[in-house]
Amino acid sequence: MAKFTATIDEDTRQRILALPKGTHFPAFMRKAITVFVEELEKDPDLQPENFIITVSERKDASDRKRK
Repeated sequence: MAKFTATIDEDTRQRILALPKGTHFPAFMRKAITVFVEELEKDPDLQPENFIITVSERKDASDRKRK
């Protein structure tokens, strides 16, 4: 499996590190990337400015750990 990386600025990195300890950042990123890829598969001509990230009330349990 190929790994893709992107640089982030120092301010963004510090903000990620400052998130509350209970925030599972990788789960949020996995979901965001999945949605992003699905949209690009539908329309490969999209550009970064075509995307707006918003909060929704829907909860996706796919990344929750089973007890």
